[in-house]
Amino acid sequence: MLSCLGFILFCAFFISKEKFWAPYLVFGLIGIYILVFHLDKFFYLMAFIIPFSVELRDIMPKVDFGFSLPGELMLAGISIVFLFRILLENSYPLIITKHKITLALLFYLFWILITSIASTIPIVSFKFFIAKLWFIIPVYFLFAQYLKKDIRSGVTFFLCYAVGLAIVACIITNWHIQVAGIKNVAYRVTAPFYNDHTAYGAALAFFISILSVIPFIKSVPKWQRSLSLVCLFPLFIGLYLSFSRAAWLSLLISFGLCLILLLKIRIRRVFFVSAVMAILLVSFQNEIMNRLSKNTQDSSAGNFAEHIQSMTNITSDASNVERLNRWSAAIKMFKEKPILGWGPGTYQFNYAPYQNPAYRTRITTNAGTGGNAHSEYLGPLSESGLVGLLSVLALILIVLSTGINVYRRSNNQHIRLLSLMCVLALTTYFCHGILNNFLDTEKLAVPVFGAMAIITVCHILMKQEKIQENIIENL
Repeated sequence: MLSCLGFILFCAFFISKEKFWAPYLVFGLIGIYILVFHLDKFFYLMAFIIPFSVELRDIMPKVDFGFSLPGELMLAGISIVFLFRILLENSYPLIITKHKITLALLFYLFWILITSIASTIPIVSFKFFIAKLWFIIPVYFLFAQYLKKDIRSGVTFFLCYAVGLAIVACIITNWHIQVAGIKNVAYRVTAPFYNDHTAYGAALAFFISILSVIPFIKSVPKWQRSLSLVCLFPLFIGLYLSFSRAAWLSLLISFGLCLILLLKIRIRRVFFVSAVMAILLVSFQNEIMNRLSKNTQDSSAGNFAEHIQSMTNITSDASNVERLNRWSAAIKMFKEKPILGWGPGTYQFNYAPYQNPAYRTRITTNAGTGGNAHSEYLGPLSESGLVGLLSVLALILIVLSTGINVYRRSNNQHIRLLSLMCVLALTTYFCHGILNNFLDTEKLAVPVFGAMAIITVCHILMKQEKIQENIIENL
């Protein structure tokens, strides 16, 4: 009571002196105290706050520096405190360090570092590398340590994020209602929480997959299962209003994978069918392109049917054609620097001369100021060369195959469904990654790498479970 009164008097005094920064200083000091002495609580607080983070340039327009507040600041703080603890205690679970997902992730980081050294713009690449570290260190390595102690913290982490995202979805939906009828409002109304409606859609699709599974985990407390159902409603509405075609499609693919796993269809058969379809697409690519070129339906933020139909319009839909432009530029950049690439994070500064005049639209810029490669795969290909792409593909393949293996082999329902929901959620993002890339933002990096940590620990626990079963059988 006295501390609250003291805080009010402190704020009142400085506000009367027109020192409006003082209350934020107090909150900052409280945050630092929690960070240092209650790191676990600060970690879950970070998960809740991430959806509310805004770009520094949105707060201070004169600052030309990509940094998100308070999200990235909190992630950087957790990374520093965690690394200091590791150095002081000189211990970290070796079983996590040696896991194949961890090794794949470390190689992914290692190659980013190597290509940063050889980058065409080193300062940009090293900033990109450091940002990756403060995404991965707390959300993968620290979180995996928490999960190793208590696997139930996986649901807690995702629910903290989901509650924050549900609140943001309610706010954005309210803005949608207020500006209803304004053309293309869906593409802009997500700011300042999300600077792109596709990033917003990707986050919603990811967490719809998560929240749809949690109610079926019997060992999860009833209030958490109920909370997940409550959060699902605003997320579904938000997904529809996001008008992100990639998010809709990725969620549909995730649902298809869920059916495959529930029906116990062999994944090899799915890969075989996918390979046959890919061969057919390549064989008849000219006919397919000719067919697609006849579709002139532009995307529409007001008509669901027209928006769906515009998915295959590669003639007049500016969004689709501009993606072809970015992809074409990325492939040309790769051909020029196939080994080490142009440097992580440098695509947006180098792609302008490689644009294809045939793919110019009203949103194409001569200076190439439009952003990234719009692909989680072609981006690394152009920025880190062939090995960069292979490191991404290897990580995805290892994570998904491990998660599916855990779901099919574990006897523990909590571990099985926890692994399943992470596989489904990651599937939405990796499919979405064909058309967009958001792993350079904390909004998507936090849940994606967090899901990888959960699959890693679930696999470790499953192996320990199998060892115990074998011991019992041999007694």
